[in-house]
Amino acid sequence: MKIIEHATLPDGTKIQLEDWSENNTEQFPDLYGMHIGAYPIAKNTGKYWIQGGQPFRLTISQNKYTGYSNDDVRADFEALKNGTKALEDLAAHFWNGEKDMWYLGMNVEYKGW
Repeated sequence: MKIIEHATLPDGTKIQLEDWSENNTEQFPDLYGMHIGAYPIAKNTGKYWIQGGQPFRLTISQNKYTGYSNDDVRADFEALKNGTKALEDLAAHFWNGEKDMWYLGMNVEYKGW
C-alpha cells in the first residue's frame, strides 16, 4: 500500500488517499485499487475495539462491481478535502457499511457490533 496524500477535513478528521493496487495478482488484476482511509471520532462504542470519543479507521474503497471506480475515489477525496462532501455523504461506499455508519452516529439500527 502506498499513501498518495494526507489531508485534514474541515472538522479536523484526518484522511489519506491510498493506492493498494500493488496487492493485485495475475489472477485478480483489478481486485485492489484506491482507498480513502479516514480516522473520524466514534460517536458510539462497539462491542470489541471501537470506543466512543476515540478515532477509528473508516475505509472507502473502489469497487468495480458497484461502479465505484478509482477515479470516483480520487474525486471524493478532493471533495472531502475542500468540504463539498462529508464522510456521511459517502456512506454507500463504507467498507463496513452500516457498522461504520453506526460508529459515526448516523441513524441506523444497532446490530450488536
